[in-house]
Amino acid sequence: MHKIFESFTKQPTLKNLGLKRYTFSFFLNKLVLGVDNIHFDVHISPQVNNTLKRTAFLLMIKHSQSEEFFNDYKRESCEIEKETLRRICTDVLLDGINRAKSANEVQIDFLGQTALAKLFLEEIKNQYRSILTHFEPLIRKCQLSQTYDQKEIFLIKDKLADIKLHRNQIVRLVGKELFDLLNDIQIRKLRNMRETHFPAGNILPDNYFINPILHTNNPTDDFFLIEEYVLLGQRSEDPDNYTSIKSIIYELLGKTDLGQDSFENEDLAEANEANNQKNNRFINARGNIFDPWIMEPGNIERLFNYFDSQELYKKARKEKESKDSLGKIKEQIINQRKLLNIFYCKFKKHHLLKLIVAAFEMKSVYGRYCPPMAPRQIREFLVDFWSRISITYQQKRLRSSYSRDFSLAPLQKTIKLINHTSAKEKKQYLLMFLKQFSRYHRDLYNFRIIKDAMDSINLATEENIILLSRENHSLYEFLLPDEKIKEEKPIANHVIIKADIRGSMVINHTMRNKGLNVASHFSLNFFDPISAVLADYGAAKVFIEGDAIILSIFEKEDAAQINYSVARACGLAIKILQIVHSYNEKNKENNLPILELGIGICYCQGPPSFLFDGDSRIMISPAINQADRLSSCDKILRKIFKSQNDLFNLFVFENESVEIAETDTDESYFRYNVNGIELNEDGFNKLAKEINLQIFTYPSGDDESMKFYTGKVPLTNGNYQRIIIREALIHKVQPTALDVTGKISKKYYEVCTHHKIYNYIDSHS
Repeated sequence: MHKIFESFTKQPTLKNLGLKRYTFSFFLNKLVLGVDNIHFDVHISPQVNNTLKRTAFLLMIKHSQSEEFFNDYKRESCEIEKETLRRICTDVLLDGINRAKSANEVQIDFLGQTALAKLFLEEIKNQYRSILTHFEPLIRKCQLSQTYDQKEIFLIKDKLADIKLHRNQIVRLVGKELFDLLNDIQIRKLRNMRETHFPAGNILPDNYFINPILHTNNPTDDFFLIEEYVLLGQRSEDPDNYTSIKSIIYELLGKTDLGQDSFENEDLAEANEANNQKNNRFINARGNIFDPWIMEPGNIERLFNYFDSQELYKKARKEKESKDSLGKIKEQIINQRKLLNIFYCKFKKHHLLKLIVAAFEMKSVYGRYCPPMAPRQIREFLVDFWSRISITYQQKRLRSSYSRDFSLAPLQKTIKLINHTSAKEKKQYLLMFLKQFSRYHRDLYNFRIIKDAMDSINLATEENIILLSRENHSLYEFLLPDEKIKEEKPIANHVIIKADIRGSMVINHTMRNKGLNVASHFSLNFFDPISAVLADYGAAKVFIEGDAIILSIFEKEDAAQINYSVARACGLAIKILQIVHSYNEKNKENNLPILELGIGICYCQGPPSFLFDGDSRIMISPAINQADRLSSCDKILRKIFKSQNDLFNLFVFENESVEIAETDTDESYFRYNVNGIELNEDGFNKLAKEINLQIFTYPSGDDESMKFYTGKVPLTNGNYQRIIIREALIHKVQPTALDVTGKISKKYYEVCTHHKIYNYIDSHS
């Protein structure tokens, strides 16, 4: 008995359960108000408006099951319109991301997403009204027809009544299908783009707009709660009302180690920082310190689900995993069981367990009695004896309300199931209830933010308002590419990539002695395959030498959608090395010489100069000379590093004998660059502005940590490529013996290619 009591009084630890916090910030306080000084003026592509109207109307027909009353309706037309809507919404949201990136203000992206969601919700309501108005002329037409058919009129009126009766369900189903489409775009098409540009905290959660509460007028409606979440009490005296359940959870979590040491201060600091901001709109103000943990439904599994943990333990034992792994799972089971027991006892004390079990068991039978009964009456019938007597008497007087034989037998059977529920089953029901409550709590929280934001938006459709707001620079437009004014923009900045083959003279001599064609070897293994991928990176050839290729990527003025010149240059350099490596594998099998490269990437602010030789345009740029130096390799260093086969392919040293004033001359640096990629410092600084870079440090064991930067590069074909940059210090060396004598503050940047580095970063991100 003492052990049982001790298991309940000892504080359970939650720090090793891998809990996650549901947090994000949503602000619109940095945006400019529209012409009325109250709302934000937003103009969304007219093509989106038109396609959305057609799609929503067809979905109304589909989910109201009224296809027979619309002669032109075809199921395939509905799918075609959905795909069109998907495509143009992707482009409009992408325009919002590009505008946000160009203005360096993520709130523009928030505004675009919210405005589009508002447009969807308004159009769903409009098209519900449209489908109702469709039936009125049908009735008049039948009545005026010479072949007056009373049966046909009855069918039309019956369908109209059915659509009105099931309004909430139809609207919810149409809304779900449209917002699922919108969410699919956000996750599959645009999430990588946002991760490229914005920190994780500035990206709305995947479930943000997948919110059933957006599609109902009453989030406390019994039918809505049963279908989407779980039935809750509505009266203040109900022990299972929303507020009471929250209070119980807050109280119980307050007795754990969650938040009391390491988390509470962090959350309070965030709240204080947010509340200190002036003119904040839609601040992420939470009601309780534990809300970020409760609103993450996965935490319910991590906190309480010792049933799954027990199965995991059995599987681990069967697979003979280490004692350490088994010990961790066992500790997890102990903590989860302890915590669930605490919640179980508390919910039992508040007489909640029977209500929770009934809320789930009634789902299969309540539809037989509701309407005219309310779902809450069904649950009272199942759990309370005196309510059962009262409701039975009441229903005897309402037998005429039911279209089929009225019988309480299914409810009596459900009562027996509830009364014979074991303690283990009650705990499982409690676990299910907490998961559904977590979703409901999160969705209510998100709904309040979304509603406030939508109420602040004016969807401008009148031409005079659009023109007035545009002239006053207060209009936020989210358009398709063909709706924008197109003009050729001049070059603003440019990047040069030089790829230089190492030891080309040796390769040339070896192949000629064997009677082999050197030119075709270079062409097939190097020049031709590189040319095939240039379009994916927005790159072009500048010129080709016998053993090198020089490429360029231009940035145009005011063109945010192609403002990834350095990022794409890094991705292209990696791709070049991958191409050469794949051909080298084939060449090894056929005893042909392999190719080794050195690549230099140089970003130069401002446009290059051009001169013309007849019709040929010749580029002149200091970036060409610098890229040439970055791609070079010292012969002595090549001999030293050749046999090391390290993770890195680039090392830069400074000649100590050169005066400080001359440190930027060609003679001031020694480079080892074999299958390496060096990016100049200006290029790295530009890269940090182009894409969101995460920083990782790795201890190297010599009192110096290596620093890595990683991010995703958007290619022109819609794909994404991860890149990793290594930042390293340039060491001074004696030029004669190449002995390292010290280090300087200047750094160099290597674009990494080794798969072990990528695996390490992926495992720690």
